Amino acid sequence: MENPFIYLFIGFLACLLGTIPFGPINLVVVKTTLDYDRRSGIEVAFAASIIEMLQALIALCFGMLISAFLEANVFLKFFLAFTFIGLAIFIFTRKPEPEASLQKKQSRPLSFFRNGLIIAGLNPQAVPFWIFALATISQYFEFHSMGLTLAGFLLGVFIGKFVALYGFVVASTYLKTRLQESSTVVNRLLAGILLFIGLTQGWNAVSSLLV
Repeated sequence: MENPFIYLFIGFLACLLGTIPFGPINLVVVKTTLDYDRRSGIEVAFAASIIEMLQALIALCFGMLISAFLEANVFLKFFLAFTFIGLAIFIFTRKPEPEASLQKKQSRPLSFFRNGLIIAGLNPQAVPFWIFALATISQYFEFHSMGLTLAGFLLGVFIGKFVALYGFVVASTYLKTRLQESSTVVNRLLAGILLFIGLTQGWNAVSSLLV
């Protein structure tokens, strides 16, 4: 019987390394921590970790089918393109809110968790990442569809994602005490990354129509 702790470590390491590069969810965690507090950033990180675990499971079970569907579905590519470009424009043009308004928003406990679910779920790069990662990992380790092996791997994915995002929460807390304009900078970075993803999806959709 294969040791599930080995697969837990594999899932942890793969997800940790995949999360460290700046992406939409990383910057949402940073932005939430800067605009609100550490607890709010942790809620976003927890929600995103749940979605990441589900995305890894989906990629493991239906990887090739999903890859073919995403590649062939032009309308989905356009939808993702317009969604991310719209989010980029909204965040870029959004003005900082006064402290009183932020205090009111903190009274809605599910909003940060919900935001984490939505942003992580809309990320078009997550499932393809896991398809590639699992294809690489499977050259050295066998995956079984059930049992402790799968449970250990998925738990490792969750822990790896949460640990990486919690690192961004801690860094944001440190940054918040030293830079007054840090929230504006993060807004610009997040808008830029979302715009890049949206334009990339749009280009892929147009390219599919031209082929």
